[in-house]
Amino acid sequence: AGREADRQSERGHLLAIHWVFAWTQNRCKPRGWFGIGSGVQMVAEREGIEHLRAMRSEWPFFESILDNAEMSLAKADPMIAGLYLELGGRSDLVDVIREEYRLTRRLVLAITGNDRLLAGHLILRQAVDLRNPYVDALSFLQLRFLSELRGGGVDGQAADRLADLVLLTVNGVAAGLQNTG
Repeated sequence: AGREADRQSERGHLLAIHWVFAWTQNRCKPRGWFGIGSGVQMVAEREGIEHLRAMRSEWPFFESILDNAEMSLAKADPMIAGLYLELGGRSDLVDVIREEYRLTRRLVLAITGNDRLLAGHLILRQAVDLRNPYVDALSFLQLRFLSELRGGGVDGQAADRLADLVLLTVNGVAAGLQNTG
């Protein structure tokens, strides 16, 4: 019974890893920013943006949350994420995710006082700016290959080739974003 429980536990952990990896691949990356905008907005309405700026400068934990959110927002692409969600039959989530992205981005910039994401981290900003066009291209190719595979009009060697191409784009996106989740 103990070994079966261990296997069940291992499978649960693997599923969580796959879930986070998928959100990274589809350029949404919600675990790094989703919900922060809504939460911060409540504080901003009650206490004001200056209070949030003071929290950031006086509380390392809050500063870390904002820094992580800022990096996730910079690596995310709500337009590309929407295409993946539509491909997966979840077009109902597109507007929800895009709206929360816009809100979180706007409030993170307001709190940091910057006019663009990662403006306070120049080397990281440059790296993201340099990589994003290549990662975008890989994402569009991945969407195309996935659509062709799902369309059902291919089989045999053509389907195997498309599956190989999907795997190549998965590796390329992970390398370009410099993380898997």
